[in-house]
Amino acid sequence: MTVPKYHELIRPLLDLVADGHPRNLREASQELAEQLQLSDEDLAETLPSGYPRYLNRVGWAKSDLNKTGLIESCGRGLFRISDKGRNQLPELPLQLDRKYFEARGMGSWKATTAPNATEAVDARADEALTPEERIDETLTEIQDALEQEVLTQLRSINPASFERFVVRLLAAMGYGVGEVTGRSGDGGIDGVIYEDRLKLDRIYLQAKRWADAPVGGPDINGFLGALAKHGANRGVFVTTSRFTQDARRAVELPHLRLVLIDGEELARLAVEHNVGVSVKRRIELKRFDTDFFDDL
Repeated sequence: MTVPKYHELIRPLLDLVADGHPRNLREASQELAEQLQLSDEDLAETLPSGYPRYLNRVGWAKSDLNKTGLIESCGRGLFRISDKGRNQLPELPLQLDRKYFEARGMGSWKATTAPNATEAVDARADEALTPEERIDETLTEIQDALEQEVLTQLRSINPASFERFVVRLLAAMGYGVGEVTGRSGDGGIDGVIYEDRLKLDRIYLQAKRWADAPVGGPDINGFLGALAKHGANRGVFVTTSRFTQDARRAVELPHLRLVLIDGEELARLAVEHNVGVSVKRRIELKRFDTDFFDDL
């Protein structure tokens, strides 16, 4: 058989991990290939980049399942079915795709193009778009999926690892060298960024690795109290969740410089500054230079 389309792999992948056993992507891909009886020739197909077409499609199937919450991260590169997935599995159809998920409000889908930039897109869906516009939409899709995967992973790591991640991210953003200080009795301070070598200018950090519960006004007020104890008026409050309106209003004080970073913004910054991600491929888009030929 030929390599199934990526959406045709969504339900088989979910069924595979329904046993609750943690797997990484390559382990799951190998087991799934055996179940689907894919041939060596099928598995040898590659994209123009040289990456295996089958692994690419399994990766996108996993990405869609991540967005819906039907699977969850459970360690470095590992994933398994979630409680939500286990509860909904008996009621799910044999064929799953984005139209099904969108119709039921499962996940957030920012783009409508096919997910593979290197594979042909549906001409009927994109007939009104120029090739360059299709590239832009596909890149948006890839970016969105990557940010979602980063956020899912951050929500699965332990709090100490999350604090270290935040310190490394702010350092990568150019805010100086930092360290994790979170410990019992720390008064709500999880880390500090030193903006100068003498450690005179400091930015204090609070990091909350929460999945669903939002950060509210009382949490912000607690952090403000910790800042006051350190004689500071600058801080960054980071969460993998979101902030309530009360939390955002709590920082609207003229003498404070307090920045709030929620889960979506955190994942976007991580991808932008290559923290937790790596460059897989660089593509150049060239344009015809009329000035060059005019000057000949």
